[in-house]
Amino acid sequence: SGHVTAMNHSAVGETSSYEDYNEILVPWSHMLYPAENTLFQYELAPLDLPTPIDMRAPGGVSGMHAIECIMDEMAYKLNMDPLELRLRNYSETDPSSDKPYTSKELRQCYLKAAERFGWGKRNPEPGSMKNGNKLVGYGMATGIWDAFQFPSRIEAIITADGKLELNNATTDIGTGTLTVMTQIAADEIGMDMEDITFKYGDSKKPFSMFQGGSAITSSTGVGIVVAVKELKKKLLKKAKSIDGSPFSKADFDDVTFQDSIMALKNDPSVSISFSDIVAGNKGKAIKVKKMGSPHMMKLRKYSKATHSASFVEVEIDAELKTITVTRAVTAVAAGKIINPKTARSQILGSMVWGISKALHEETHIDANLGKYMNSNLGEYHIPTHADIQELDVIFADEKDDVINELGIKGVGEVGLVGMPAAIANAIYHATGKRINNLPIHFDELLEQ
Repeated sequence: SGHVTAMNHSAVGETSSYEDYNEILVPWSHMLYPAENTLFQYELAPLDLPTPIDMRAPGGVSGMHAIECIMDEMAYKLNMDPLELRLRNYSETDPSSDKPYTSKELRQCYLKAAERFGWGKRNPEPGSMKNGNKLVGYGMATGIWDAFQFPSRIEAIITADGKLELNNATTDIGTGTLTVMTQIAADEIGMDMEDITFKYGDSKKPFSMFQGGSAITSSTGVGIVVAVKELKKKLLKKAKSIDGSPFSKADFDDVTFQDSIMALKNDPSVSISFSDIVAGNKGKAIKVKKMGSPHMMKLRKYSKATHSASFVEVEIDAELKTITVTRAVTAVAAGKIINPKTARSQILGSMVWGISKALHEETHIDANLGKYMNSNLGEYHIPTHADIQELDVIFADEKDDVINELGIKGVGEVGLVGMPAAIANAIYHATGKRINNLPIHFDELLEQ
């Protein structure tokens, strides 16, 4: 029937001899596929090497590579479409905890990405598809990553000219944080983005977590929503205190905020600009500081994750065995997408990194000295423009009313998680050779 009944995932992690480093490798398998009989083992090996450190979807991309390649191998042994095998073992809940997900539109990711990619044109026989002297292979794999959120404190200020200033210690490492945070604030308070200043990147500013774990948008973004809502309440309070104010008897639910103006819902002609409220406050800026935090008690009842499905086409020179990823489609379910352009860029970057992990990146260690021998971009290989061809990104329609006030999840890493396995599976489909180690070198295909 193609249903998984038992699962054994064992891993040996690496650390240094002088401190512990634990990479979360094995739990991901059971978060996707239900099995009545399970065994998960993780051992830590202290080595005479520098301590490892997290690098983009740590644990997830390595752990999922194992299960997704095994699922592909199982599909071929069952003479079943690898996508169909995953759909038969699809679970709406988290099998590892028996909790429902706050939201899970992975099925939609599978179907949309498969259609866009043209998965139905796949000939299932390994080595059967060709393009001139190139062997063509199709592969797919699933990605999953935790939907992290951490506390974040925001200072929100309406300045004397009626504009909004936000202060937070977060950073922008090129992901578009500044744009997205300004966008979230504009939507919440009813202002043009041009009238909002987001000041960040200074540890003296209100607390924020570090940039990592795909968590800044959900953490700092929720902090902004919480702070701006409190700021709107303070604006109403200050407006009510102005002599002769038409808002003197208004409650918060009686007013709207739009175009830097507060107005009565039942009579929009009764309004006051933010700058006039500040003027009525003797010209003093109106400030609040609020902490946005995950709703831990509520979330205890759920599992929370982002999901993705990656479909890949490779072409392999029949004689030289050189490998090229010619096409890839990744579909992502990550709740509400605040800014599709910056989110798409995040997924594209993840897909490139997935290609890099599968085919390029590798460290070489001197066995006598325990020293890395290729710690430079001349010898540590990463993709060039010639290695990256057609990439496509799809976002599933996923509504999440549980995860946080915005219904959002991070997208920085989930697009990477399934890519290396999808590439390895495509290489098997093209050649009939299963290679389990990464990166995959063309000389391993020459050994056939």
